[in-house]
Amino acid sequence: MQEILSPFKQKNTLLHICLCALVFIGMAVPFKVMVLIKGVTEVRPVNAVPVAVGLLFGPAGAWGCAIGNLIADLFGTFSKGSVLGFAGNFIAAYLPFKLWHIFRKGEAPNVKSLKNIGIYIFISAIGALATGILIACGMDVFLGFWSRELFTIICLNDFLFPLFIGLPVFIVLTCEDNKIPPFMPQRQSGSPALRNACVVLSVVMALSVLIMVYLGFAMSGSLLMLICGGVFLLSIAGVIVL
Repeated sequence: MQEILSPFKQKNTLLHICLCALVFIGMAVPFKVMVLIKGVTEVRPVNAVPVAVGLLFGPAGAWGCAIGNLIADLFGTFSKGSVLGFAGNFIAAYLPFKLWHIFRKGEAPNVKSLKNIGIYIFISAIGALATGILIACGMDVFLGFWSRELFTIICLNDFLFPLFIGLPVFIVLTCEDNKIPPFMPQRQSGSPALRNACVVLSVVMALSVLIMVYLGFAMSGSLLMLICGGVFLLSIAGVIVL
């Protein structure tokens, strides 16, 4: 929790929050006209931003994306669901950052090897699934609005744009000529075994929810899916906190 709140205590990390929020707003607002579900979502190349800035700036990047998404919603899609959008875009940036430093302890984020490219793709996929579950299933449980189409759009937006736009940009930002010093977390004090168990459990639960969505279930109408979703959120919390 201390790491999550740390960006608000220093001028340079506050600047990172503002910079990421401005980039997010600047990329999100122009595409508000490309509506996919009226009043809810649109084509979002801006979803290339969270993974890249999360890896580079850690919690500051996550706060910037969350705040930027909330402000961008004021341009046509602001609703009660914007609270879930705030949380979802925070997770879309912060979860890949946490997963990178679990898989590559002590190594600054980069994609200079095939293994690291594979990790980038994997953490982007898990971040996309987490965002889709949090926003789409959250709107189902808390707001009574369920749309499998929305779930699909969120997952695709949050996976394909980081892959086809975010990855090339990340390569440029981390090359030797333009290298930005990344935020490196403090040494983790929790149990590595418990942390790894949370990662495995989160992946299993995310895939379980994904399968049930395409079998035709909705979280509000399926106790099993609701349990899987709850365990998923708890496991994600474990990944973040431990």
